Amino acid sequence: MTEGVFSEALGIAQAIERAVAQANAQQAMASDPTASVFVSASAGSGKTKLLIDRLLRLMLPRLAPEGAEEELAPGSPPGRILCLTFTKAAAAEMAIRLQTRLGRWVTLSDTRLDAELRALSVPVTQHTRQRARALFAEVLDMPGGMRIGTIHAFCQSLLRRFPLEAAMNPHFTVMEETDAALALQTCAETVLGTSPATALAPLAGQIGLGDFMTLASALRRESRARPMLELMANQPDAARAVLCRALDLPPAALDTPDEALVLQACTAFAGEGAVRAALLELSEKGTPTIKGNTLALLDWLAQPPPARAGQWALWRDGLLTRDGRPRKQGLITAKLAETCPQAAEALLREAERIIAVEENRRACALARLGSALLQTVAPVARLYDARKVLQGQLEYDDLIHSTLSLLREPGAAWVLYKLDGGIDHLLLDEVQDTSPEQWRIAGDLTEEFFSGVGAREQEAGPRTVFAVGDYKQSIYGFQGADPEAFRGWRARFKQRAEQAGLPWREPELTVSFRSTAPVLALVDAVFANPEAARGVVEAREHTMRHITARPGQGGRVELWPLAETQETGEDASPWQPVRTNATRPSPRQKLADALARHIAAQLAASPAPGETPLTPADVLVLVPRRSSFVPMLVRALKEQDIPVATLVRTGLADQLAVQDLMALCSALLLPQDDLTLACVLTSPSVAER
Repeated sequence: MTEGVFSEALGIAQAIERAVAQANAQQAMASDPTASVFVSASAGSGKTKLLIDRLLRLMLPRLAPEGAEEELAPGSPPGRILCLTFTKAAAAEMAIRLQTRLGRWVTLSDTRLDAELRALSVPVTQHTRQRARALFAEVLDMPGGMRIGTIHAFCQSLLRRFPLEAAMNPHFTVMEETDAALALQTCAETVLGTSPATALAPLAGQIGLGDFMTLASALRRESRARPMLELMANQPDAARAVLCRALDLPPAALDTPDEALVLQACTAFAGEGAVRAALLELSEKGTPTIKGNTLALLDWLAQPPPARAGQWALWRDGLLTRDGRPRKQGLITAKLAETCPQAAEALLREAERIIAVEENRRACALARLGSALLQTVAPVARLYDARKVLQGQLEYDDLIHSTLSLLREPGAAWVLYKLDGGIDHLLLDEVQDTSPEQWRIAGDLTEEFFSGVGAREQEAGPRTVFAVGDYKQSIYGFQGADPEAFRGWRARFKQRAEQAGLPWREPELTVSFRSTAPVLALVDAVFANPEAARGVVEAREHTMRHITARPGQGGRVELWPLAETQETGEDASPWQPVRTNATRPSPRQKLADALARHIAAQLAASPAPGETPLTPADVLVLVPRRSSFVPMLVRALKEQDIPVATLVRTGLADQLAVQDLMALCSALLLPQDDLTLACVLTSPSVAER
């Protein structure tokens, strides 16, 4: 027994050693300071550690290239390294980790410092030790510390450095989201208050002010919508024509009311005689139900076009189901379709015509609403932009667009020259969430890295680009992130490096320090299917394979059986009253019922020898948040005669004292919010003092 336990422990230790060795080899290749690197890193694979290792190796001396006079090449000055992350929290964490690492090096003995330098693949000499210990003070003395920050922070510093070239107020301020929302709402109220009622009527009947503000904010932020807003503001007829072309509509569609479209669809339409003959035939040969339904449709056909238009819904619902498909049940059966093939064909063609009519009506309605929305949002956006310019304010998106314009402006080419002399290495984190505009900024900053003397393959080594991300983890599409740009810019940087004859690496970090073997095995098994892997696994990867650095540790994956769907068949006839409850249970209700049955079965099961019986008090159900699922589960448990007690959790933020402190923080962060400040001043925490 002891030998088996020892063998198992030895096997686990060896597996951990192999996983760590593989992770170290992958990270050593990725942190090579002489190569430009694009890393594909899975979740929990140590991306932050890799970035810190890369920064340290860039600043520390390294082996000189062959043919150099000196054995060691000096590291890059910290001020010539730029690291851009996606969030402020990530930038802060990286800066803290770097400072902690450098601070520890100052106090380490030579032996322990040598071990850390070897782990970084840095030559161990007296010079590298001195350099490693001196980095802490050098980084600490830099104005603002290492250049580690978000892309927006970099753009803000760049625009402040070159305000004249960017044609903007050098004392601009960056608006927070709350300030921007309030300013936009003020502009919208100004425009809406002076707009004629006829212009607002199409929108007022469809959306409220809150939805309008959401749409206005989205259109104003969307770079692809800006040209359309400008076109609507300057050439409204041309903008409407563009809308019609996009929806495959004639130019006159916007001026045609919906009533005219319905009347046109009811007037002497093609196939009317064939449909009338089909309905007559089915009324004679069909069941009583079919006879009643067809007679109602024949009555519709007997009316003049204006009367038909008033009852268009009857004709449409008689030939189409609620989901817009040709109706079968209630008009014709499979046996009648075989007996009367011409009637079945006539009804099918008419159903297809109605579908086309409804599609055209929806397209016209969408064009009219889109035109009204653009016509209303355009002056709001123009007024908002004008007020921002007058007040010297920028939004975060403006920082990106202004920086991109600055770097692309021909007259400001010397800005790139100035930047080119100040950046030797660019590090990009979480690149799967980078937008196309942000990628173009990175491309412009590094364009000279691989051309001519800009490559600068001298004693300090070549200038490099380093990017790390995971295509599978792109979740910020709503903010403009484009996962396809991840691949496109990797190929572009690779081409630049290879054309310049400079080293290029594309390692993958496949060792997970976060998940255990059962979880990773399930992930690999799911995405081994090519259909499941499409859109998640990159095309060049044949299979997804993860290795855990925690073998032998606990982990469990439960697969619950799929809920069977309920076949309800075709919708009932629109003329027959509903006699049975056809409501389909929601997925949440199915889950609640299944979970209640599972708990009931566990409570009824006999305990294992030596164990006490399971009681309802021993079962705890955790939910991500309180939602409609909680009452569904409570009801399902009570139906199984299981006593249940719901816990209304009181969080820290629900305490009044904590709310007062949070309100104080909000007032300090946004001094313009007078209401919050008033709440703080009148709260018991302040008033009692």
